[in-house]
Amino acid sequence: MSTTNETPVNKPYRIQTPSGYRKYLCSGMYMPSVTTVLSATESEKSKAGLRTWQKNNPGALEAASTRGSAIHLGCENYLRGLDPGVPDQYQDFWNGITQYLDWFDILHWSERPLRPDWNHLRSDDREVAYVWSTEHMYAGCTDLIGEIGGVRIIADFKTSNAPYCSQFPARGDRIGFGGFRKFQKCAQQMAAYRLALEERTGYRCDVALIIVSTPETSQGIFIDSDQMDLYESRFLKRCQMFHDKESSNNEIEDCSSQGLQEQN
Repeated sequence: MSTTNETPVNKPYRIQTPSGYRKYLCSGMYMPSVTTVLSATESEKSKAGLRTWQKNNPGALEAASTRGSAIHLGCENYLRGLDPGVPDQYQDFWNGITQYLDWFDILHWSERPLRPDWNHLRSDDREVAYVWSTEHMYAGCTDLIGEIGGVRIIADFKTSNAPYCSQFPARGDRIGFGGFRKFQKCAQQMAAYRLALEERTGYRCDVALIIVSTPETSQGIFIDSDQMDLYESRFLKRCQMFHDKESSNNEIEDCSSQGLQEQN
């Protein structure tokens, strides 16, 4: 387990590869983002379904991304004691979120470290920070790390048109099944961040919390340590699948070239 501060030359740096993958330059190595690993290892049926949805809903993905960024910024501002500044068109998604943010007694991270001994995780390219695993070769940016009643929590903010579902839904419940798939993907994402954070700092979170906002309601879904261990195992299998597939193409070379161009 590494807890040594990174030297300035090894500050984490995010790049976009020619193929559209998001990668990071961390500890002198190029690593895929957690979301890239999860998206690239989806089943072909899931990928086809997403393409169909995008075709039938032009602009919806971009709109959801803009909405999510606005809510993320609102959460960050609120946690720092500032005006959330959430635009009027997203107020339905904002309502109810602060009750979950108020649960935290101690904050260690809000998009970036709030404690000086983690400043080596800050990026030089923008005012954010990343966690990464040199053992499993992936990286990403977690939303919130803190404590509630002494329990170490890693949290993630999500916006959705429908609620997340932590239990497998009844047969025929298409909305519930969609919410269940989103929950599963987010749980693996958070398990990956938890593992990378521990590798970089020695700090291990006990529990994960998904904070979901929809136009009608908000949710705070806890995932206990045993469940997180399960989702960690699932993510690491997908991470290995990703790297096995990547080794057969030139993505690494393309990434290196792109990274040098963006840093110059």
